[in-house]
Amino acid sequence: MLVTPSLMHVKTRTGRGQQEDATLLRPAAGAAFDLLDGLTADQVLARLDAPVMRLGAERTEWQCIRDDHAAMAAAGEWADLLEALRYTDQERVMASGGHRVAPLISEGMRAGLAAAIARKDWTAALAEIEALEGLYDRNPEDYCAAQVVAQGHIDFANARRNAAPQGQLSQENWSECAEHFERAEHLVTLFDPIEEMSPLLAGTRYGLIPGIEDGGVVSREWYEDWCDLDPEDATVHAAHAVNMLPGWYGSLSDFERAAKRSVRMTEAVTGKASYAVYHITAAEALGDLSPTMDLELFVEAVQDYQAATGCQHRANVAAYVLSGMAMNFRRDGQKAAYQLTKTRAALSDVLWNRLREIQMDCWTSRSESLAFAMAEVFGPALKRGARIVRRGEGLGTLVRRT
Repeated sequence: MLVTPSLMHVKTRTGRGQQEDATLLRPAAGAAFDLLDGLTADQVLARLDAPVMRLGAERTEWQCIRDDHAAMAAAGEWADLLEALRYTDQERVMASGGHRVAPLISEGMRAGLAAAIARKDWTAALAEIEALEGLYDRNPEDYCAAQVVAQGHIDFANARRNAAPQGQLSQENWSECAEHFERAEHLVTLFDPIEEMSPLLAGTRYGLIPGIEDGGVVSREWYEDWCDLDPEDATVHAAHAVNMLPGWYGSLSDFERAAKRSVRMTEAVTGKASYAVYHITAAEALGDLSPTMDLELFVEAVQDYQAATGCQHRANVAAYVLSGMAMNFRRDGQKAAYQLTKTRAALSDVLWNRLREIQMDCWTSRSESLAFAMAEVFGPALKRGARIVRRGEGLGTLVRRT
């Protein structure tokens, strides 16, 4: 375990990904792509000699940070936790993969609540919130204590809403959720994120949007405040991207305008990366990429997105998204030839120059998508008997001589 020297209560551990079992690299039965450039998916995956992880080191590290600080909460080390939370928030401390450490510590402090919510034990969850309220009662001048409690109320309200069948939330449960959002709003408004210089607090305030009447009205202002406080944090853009989509507070045109505006706001810090964050988030929410995407801008943005951290988590995310795009363009045939060429070039750049290991958690367990990506880039060499290996800062092919 590594302990930050400047603050002994901030604990981080470097995660070591797990070597993947070969069976998990078999494509699902009846996969859409049985043949990839003349090769079956099984044949492609059988020739993959690069490191394959079930879970990437970045996600492992994030969970270690949560777990370490959850253990401190269980031991009652609240003063140390608040000190660690404030330090990491004020210093914008970043874990591997670009994830901010402060929200992870806050999640660890709310681990008991999260466990009760996961069990749908609402009585136990309310007891956990009451215990967190005690933390704020003992520290009424500490914005970090207010953030932990407010986020706990938001977590509970969102969980209660999500647990009800769509459109069937009872009046009693609706009122209960509203009460928790009101309490969270009261706690957050006691402190000003800008005055406190706190992106953590700004993020929790932004999380109020689905639970307050004028959420859509204030979303842009609160997003811009949060972005001004921490323009490097991709979470900021991902949160606002969802709210700009149809069915939330925007439309496809609103979404695209916000995505391009985010680039103007942050280009000096992270290049065009925020545009990629918007569209990757939209794809997760909608199940497909937005038809408003500017392909050339997105290809540039994906490069900046990965370069911002240089981590393997983002390299895998980029490869997965580009693979899905190439798959769709190939299905569309000749009418999408230009789009396929641009996307394949971007995918080739990631695989040859950026991707050093496969993290299956980033591929959402879709081995067929991984096989397609490898065949799309390395297909000709694979047909000559080559194998895919780690080479320099990326992947390459090698014909093993016997």
